[in-house]
Amino acid sequence: MSVTSINSKNKILLWGKAGGRCEYQGCNKPLWIDSLTKYEFNSAYIAHIIADKPDGPRGHTTKSQKLKDDISNLMLLCDTHHRLIDIEDVKGHSVQSLRSMKKKHEDRLEILSSIMDDQRSHMLLYGANVGKINARLSWEKAIVAMVPNWYPAERQAIELSLINSSYKDDEKNYWSIERENLQRQFVEKVKPKIQVGSAEHFSIFALAPQPLLIELGRLLSDIPVAQVYQLHREPKQNWKWQPHPKGFRFKIRKPSKTYKTVAIDLLHKCAIIGT
Repeated sequence: MSVTSINSKNKILLWGKAGGRCEYQGCNKPLWIDSLTKYEFNSAYIAHIIADKPDGPRGHTTKSQKLKDDISNLMLLCDTHHRLIDIEDVKGHSVQSLRSMKKKHEDRLEILSSIMDDQRSHMLLYGANVGKINARLSWEKAIVAMVPNWYPAERQAIELSLINSSYKDDEKNYWSIERENLQRQFVEKVKPKIQVGSAEHFSIFALAPQPLLIELGRLLSDIPVAQVYQLHREPKQNWKWQPHPKGFRFKIRKPSKTYKTVAIDLLHKCAIIGT
């Protein structure tokens, strides 16, 4: 256990850099409030990456003394993860891995805390079953794609989906039910925000058959400013736009056969649903 008294300046700096949350990767627990009772108090521990004495966890003959009160060698942790890295699993937590956790956490907090008020965006989620795929969208995955350009204007996203729908897109009633639900949800949850001017920007995350996506676009029209995100499956499934590949070229291939019956008229922004 630590024997060093950390100076007040470094304690404050560490709290600020960590955002008052546990820096252990995947934890992010707030350390100013009890999650059960909601009682507010300081439950944080300041841990050394390289111990402040040579025989301590990850201790070093010369670096322990040199870095004992260095902000780069300190981590803000909850009780569970403080015990984990210093007592229960010292060998499983190298200096390199802990430094990586600290850097990732503090870099993320720096990005998030630098977002200005004019970067507020209302997160809009819409999903409808596509074949055998149940399009249930995740708030947690969507928010990762927004930052650092935008941040959620509200704690909850605007959800337009027909939750837990068992209807499939090859069933007769699917299109009418999904379209009716989308229109009603839009009128109830989105239209009032547009009318009173409380929503200046939308971040749209949608996964549904194309006619329903076009209907969503028709409802939104071009009045509110919006950023549309697409679900990417490679290299890792996420909503974040990928950098444009070098040397990439589009190829336009005209169909060998054309038909007179129109299913979707993109020019006039209309969709014939359920044909």
